[in-house]
Amino acid sequence: MMKPIRLVILSLLTCFLMVSGTRLWAEQKSIKIGVQAPLSGERAPIGRIIKNSVEMAVEDLNKKGGINGASLEVVYEDDQDTEQGAVEAIKKLVQDPQMVAVIGELFSRFVMASKDLVEQQGIPYLTGGTSPRTTENAKWIFRVGASDSLLTNLIARYVVEDLKLKNLAVLHDSTGIHNTRAEMVVKILQERYGITPLVRESWKPGDKDFKPQLEKVKSSPVQAIIALGETAEGGPFLKQVKALGIQVPIVAHRDFGVKKVLEEAGEAANGVLIVTEYMPALQEPQRQVWTMDYQKRYGTEPNVIAAQYFDAVLLLAEAAKKGGANREGIKTGLKQLKGFPGVMADYTFDEKNNGVHRFYVARIEGGKPTLVTVLEEK
Repeated sequence: MMKPIRLVILSLLTCFLMVSGTRLWAEQKSIKIGVQAPLSGERAPIGRIIKNSVEMAVEDLNKKGGINGASLEVVYEDDQDTEQGAVEAIKKLVQDPQMVAVIGELFSRFVMASKDLVEQQGIPYLTGGTSPRTTENAKWIFRVGASDSLLTNLIARYVVEDLKLKNLAVLHDSTGIHNTRAEMVVKILQERYGITPLVRESWKPGDKDFKPQLEKVKSSPVQAIIALGETAEGGPFLKQVKALGIQVPIVAHRDFGVKKVLEEAGEAANGVLIVTEYMPALQEPQRQVWTMDYQKRYGTEPNVIAAQYFDAVLLLAEAAKKGGANREGIKTGLKQLKGFPGVMADYTFDEKNNGVHRFYVARIEGGKPTLVTVLEEK
């Protein structure tokens, strides 16, 4: 009697081990990443762009077999567009032991609020935030893009060395990011080239009347305007430049080169030079395929945020393949990437964890951009 009982027990144990092993194997076939984004609040539209791009990338990746056969699972945490919300969101994500990486905030102030937790917990964190401070002395934070340090260096270099102009006006929105960029540009002009702008003027966020600032430009021997502002300010600004008869080159950051601004400005945008790391019309044919796919899926042309956060997923996946699908492995894998082709750029992370090292300069004519040159980091 004992022998049949032993056989039954052995059979049951074997079945249990097989089921348990199958379940464990199945659990290992899913890799979990987190997304910290403003899914509610004033910046919710940005959160939707981030979520759309992540969903699109994850869907594409899983259809192709995921990461070494394991599918990617995404957990979204809404930071509610507040600094405290950002801290709470990242806390939930990093404390999950199964979470191998986080695709983080775009707003640099919220990245800074998350920085200590990210570094303490030791989890790869990819951000589109441009402030150099976000990756300063950071081991785990990686920038999916270029820093404002590179942007401002290249703008100053292009105006002085390429355009060979010295009598300059720096006009900008007084809000944090544009004011900081303006200060960086002015510092570079002064310290590297010995140039002090003839005019430096700012406006309040949301202003539509730029005549006071532009009148000072008109009354000075200015050879070029460096303009830094929000998308909503671009159209009125460019139209008022034209209305006042100011005929000098305008070198502006990407916000003045988006489709909405160009449509509003009309002929006033002709000749404007846009410095940007991404513009759909400037992308190579293979990257244009993604642009069309995105537009077909979401009914709108992708902007730089869409491209960055799509690429963030690709970068994590490639890093996991190289270094292993765990926190340390992904960090190692990101550091090993050399010229990895995303939809926005080719990525190589340097000693400061910056992934992109070039900007395009595009000239606007008839509402369309034409590539003038590519500014490479030296």
